[in-house]
Amino acid sequence: MFKLLAVLALVSASVAHRYKGGHYRQTKNATYDYQSLTWDEAHEYEECDGFVDSYDEQDEGVGKDGAEALNDMHHFMSRHHPKRMEDICIDVEAGPVCPDFHRDNSAGHCGFETVIIPKGKWMVADIDMADEMGVRNAYKGKIFYKYRGPHKIRFVYPAMVKWQLNKNGERVKGEIAMYLPAEHQSNPPKSEYNEVRIEEWDETKVYLRPYGGYRDDAEFKQQFNLLRRAVDNAGLRYKDNEEWEAGYTYLRYGRQRIEAMVLDSSYKA
Repeated sequence: MFKLLAVLALVSASVAHRYKGGHYRQTKNATYDYQSLTWDEAHEYEECDGFVDSYDEQDEGVGKDGAEALNDMHHFMSRHHPKRMEDICIDVEAGPVCPDFHRDNSAGHCGFETVIIPKGKWMVADIDMADEMGVRNAYKGKIFYKYRGPHKIRFVYPAMVKWQLNKNGERVKGEIAMYLPAEHQSNPPKSEYNEVRIEEWDETKVYLRPYGGYRDDAEFKQQFNLLRRAVDNAGLRYKDNEEWEAGYTYLRYGRQRIEAMVLDSSYKA
């Protein structure tokens, strides 16, 4: 039950502002060893001149009205430094795991990190673009209830959302996907439902910007614009008809990490 609530929190949208489920009850009286991070420590790449002036990040647990959170764990409603990857997949034996994504701080460039996503099998479901809660419902109603849950498959970070764009840059198709853990990569359980399929994705190079906040934030959408500017400035090529989001943390509880991604258009494994 704990993992289910955690994942639903990860992929929920606006209603999560009012949600106080199991994870809230388990953490509301917890203590938190707060450590201040510099911008470079939190983002793990060098920011471009002028970019940081276009937004403001807090590095405290602040409430919606600017008040400090009771224990520095809840209600990071303001934008904040993203949680570092090294703090997300600490104990893979005790809970969620992370695939072996190769990360590079894009030395010599600014404004983005470079990541190689290895070839592997993913469980994938389509997002109903007419549904306001389409991302959450694609996970809950399809991937979890019709595949992950029945087959007792461990949760693997991140929850990946792929968006197809039209020529005007508007999102016209979406998919949510989760990487199959190592024990299922060679022989994944067969899906009994058309709503969930197993796909093998080729090795892919992506450029990304991590964000400390939520998918609904206008500032998160801004990350795709800043990312494209930075990649353009670096003289690199990316697909202009696709953008991805990778979510790594429990939505609404503590420090967040969601990544805005574009795909290298010429990468060959």
